[in-house]
Amino acid sequence: MSTPTSPLIWINGELDHQLSALDRGLAYGDGLFETCRLHNGRIPLWSRHLQRLLVSSAVFAIELNTKQLESWVDTALALLREQNIRQGTFKLILTRGVGGRGYQQPHRVAPTIVLMVQPDNLELLTSRPTPARLKVCRMRLGRNRVLAGHKHLNRLENVLARAEWQDNTFDEGLMLDDRANVIEATSHNVFIYRKGCWHTPVLDESGVAGVMRQLVLDELAPRCSVRVAVAPLSLDAVYSAEEVMLCNSNRGVRPVAAIADDAGTLHQFLHHNNALRLSAALNDFLQGKGSGQ
Repeated sequence: MSTPTSPLIWINGELDHQLSALDRGLAYGDGLFETCRLHNGRIPLWSRHLQRLLVSSAVFAIELNTKQLESWVDTALALLREQNIRQGTFKLILTRGVGGRGYQQPHRVAPTIVLMVQPDNLELLTSRPTPARLKVCRMRLGRNRVLAGHKHLNRLENVLARAEWQDNTFDEGLMLDDRANVIEATSHNVFIYRKGCWHTPVLDESGVAGVMRQLVLDELAPRCSVRVAVAPLSLDAVYSAEEVMLCNSNRGVRPVAAIADDAGTLHQFLHHNNALRLSAALNDFLQGKGSGQ
């Protein structure tokens, strides 16, 4: 069976493409989202995505009925299996719901849950990754301690950064904050390897604390017997690193081949052994863990 080219969309448990124009997620970005990998008919990191969503929904006081959500996810996965859809991007959007004009939150509002699956034939989490080429984006990330770390719907900074290139010269863009600290890529977290240790930026003022980033910290780096330091990261530190690596929950671990700076100078990274060890550890983790969803 050929893979469908159009996404499958459920809104509050029903196959539907029509979202209310009054939904606060659309009007104000009042919501959260998770981008998961559908791998062999499952969402292997689902428990970690759900935990992050629970934490963020509590911080922003967005109601979340986890029993109902998991029932809808189970129903969606069952339909995907019926249609022999085993690989793809599985996106979950949680908004505060429909209601109210203006920023004031309605007193009573039912949340909206959107599930969206874009099928593909890619084995992104387990195939050998192709090293990526990056550019340093002109767009800077703002700093906000309340929003930092959370995967909220306000992603205009990332959209504008990604608009800085339209061809295939680069695969990703490196994003800094307004103090020139390296924070993340437009849709990945960033790690550098130096002197036997991985380093990744602290995300207490900007950026998204990714599910795959946390898996590297909790599981993959320990499996490789390597330490990880979480601390501020400068561009100079990135340029002088032995290796640079990107990660997210949809593509897994990906080494970086080169980064173009503002002047167009290309900083190349010829070694990827430690990133590939993390990628292999991810493969082992997925084969040994993740029953059910």
